[in-house]
Amino acid sequence: MKSEKGMTLLTTAVLVLIIASLVFAVVYYARIQLEKESLEDLKTNLLLVQAKIKTTEGEYILDKKEENLKGTKIADMLENQNIKQFIDNNQINIEEKEKKYYVLNQENLNELELQKIQLDEASYFVVEYNDAEVYYTKGFKYTDGNIYYSIKDIEKLGTEEQ
Repeated sequence: MKSEKGMTLLTTAVLVLIIASLVFAVVYYARIQLEKESLEDLKTNLLLVQAKIKTTEGEYILDKKEENLKGTKIADMLENQNIKQFIDNNQINIEEKEKKYYVLNQENLNELELQKIQLDEASYFVVEYNDAEVYYTKGFKYTDGNIYYSIKDIEKLGTEEQ
């Protein structure tokens, strides 16, 4: 009689566990890399908007004309649910007199020659022209579970990782 050699049940189970753990590790690593890429994309978009805002702010300082400021005053969009939720989630005070908060939609980004930046549906950039601070109303949910909205906070995330 021939001896049949094959894998035992125990060997098969160990092999399946090894393959499953390898697949889990690859998926986990891919998810982390995807999250890092989306963080970098958002940070790049925020920096591009910030650079344009600084240019626009310079034109405003020279001319003192409100029409130089692109976007819609945040006070005019308080009935928008996404804007209202953004204000509730952030520590910005829209009542401060020296602050000039404006909301930028996709049309405003196109006017600023930032067509390559595509906003998600029902999301906006909120800019403060005096400080050139830029916020993203949708925010970025990081692995720590917190949602970050401002360019300053998102830049800090990049330095904490390194």
